[in-house]
This record gives sequence, structure tokens and C-alpha cells, in this order.
Amino acid sequence: MSARRRNRRTRRERPDLRRVASVAADLAQRGVLLLGVAAVIAVILLGLEALRALPVERIVVAGKLENLRHAAVREALADELDAGLIFLDLARLRERLEAMPWVYRAELRRRFPGTLEVRVLEQVPIARWGDTAFLNHEARVIEVDDAARWSDLPQIRGPEGSAARLMTHYRRLRLDLASLDLVPVALVEDDFRQLSVTLANGVSLQLGDRDFRLRLQRFLRLWREQLAQADAAVARVDLRYETGAAVAFEEVEQLAALSETVLDR
Repeated sequence: MSARRRNRRTRRERPDLRRVASVAADLAQRGVLLLGVAAVIAVILLGLEALRALPVERIVVAGKLENLRHAAVREALADELDAGLIFLDLARLRERLEAMPWVYRAELRRRFPGTLEVRVLEQVPIARWGDTAFLNHEARVIEVDDAARWSDLPQIRGPEGSAARLMTHYRRLRLDLASLDLVPVALVEDDFRQLSVTLANGVSLQLGDRDFRLRLQRFLRLWREQLAQADAAVARVDLRYETGAAVAFEEVEQLAALSETVLDR
């Protein structure tokens, strides 16, 4: 074989060797990369397993509770803690707490290394609803324990679904009547949407089924100008008229007074 041919063959073989070396290096790099990825995944899995094993060692109930026991809060969560601190479903736990009587809102936070912090905002009943339930400040119907404790709250009664509207009426009554030192203690709507109000002084108002604000303003004017002086004698004010009102008075017993004159002798 001539020298020229050998040189040509050598030149053809050298690129093939370089290509093989390049492929080998690339495979080696990929192998190292795969090993690195596998190592990272293994570390993550071990870390997750360690976090999963991190238990909830205690539940701290923050804030002042007046109607709800701290122990009751802890008991409500006790059977949901097996997942460990990291994997707790806080939304689910919040819903469970907010379904409890007296709980208006609940917040939960993880405190490492092993504490679940719970903050509870209690319901505040502001009126009785029907015979056994109560309304909070958002006119939500709530069930509470020890109902007798709240027997002095104003009474609101009406058909199903009317709580929010009647609460709005009650707030307006309380605000407007305060200017005359009058206090509403009961607001009732019957099945025909006829409204009646009882005041703390015993006076009953009949407001009908329409024009609530207009009729209330009419009563305020009538009381201020004519009825305030006869407070003790007024029994009922019927405002279910277009422009006026009918006033019923208590029957006053007429007592005969006898006077006896004793003469000194």
C-alpha cells in the first residue's frame, strides 16, 4: 500500500475515533446527571418521610373564650392529627371547628417543631330567633348552649328566610327609637308579612307589610309631638294607614277619694 493511501485511510479513521470518544463522554455525563437526580430524589423522599413522621405534639388554643371550652376545641381536632404536622389539612380542620356551636371563625397555623396553633372567634348572639335559636351580627341563625343565659336579648320572629331582612329592620328601629329613649324588645313578622313591634315600655306598634321606614318616621313624629307626655297610658299605635295612625290607650281606673276632716276639740 502506498504512503498516500495509508495517509488517506488514517485521515478517514481519525474522525470516527473522535466521534466515539465524544459519545462516550456524553454518556458518562448523562450517567453522572442521572445519578445526581436519583440522589436528589432519594434525599427528597427521605426528607418527606421525616416530615411525615413529624407529629403534632400539642395544640395551643389562643385567645379568650367565654362560652367554649379549650378542651372542646382540642377534642374536635384529635382524630385528624395522624397525618402529622406538615400534612394536616388546615382547611378541613377549620371547617370542622366552624361547624361547632359558638364558633364564628377559626384560624389554624403550624408552629414548628410540633405545635398546632388555633385561634377561635366566638359567636356573639345579639337577638333571639324564634323559640330556641339566636342571630349573630350577620343575621346568621346559630344554635348555642345555655339558651336561658340569653333570655334578655330582644326577640325577633318571622318566616323561614326572613332573618336578614328582619335584622335590618331591627337595627333601624333601635337606631331611630334611641333618639326618643325608646327601646325595641320584640319584632315579629307573621305569615302575611305584617310587622309588629313591642317596646320596652309596653307600647305595641303595628307597622303593616309595606312602607316600613315611612311608617316608622310617622310614629317618631307622633310620639315626639303628642304621645310622649301620655307614655304610661299608650297601649298600641296602629300605623297601617296611608297618612295617620290609630292610638289605643290603657283603661285607667277612676278611683274615688274620700277625705275625712278631723276637728280638734
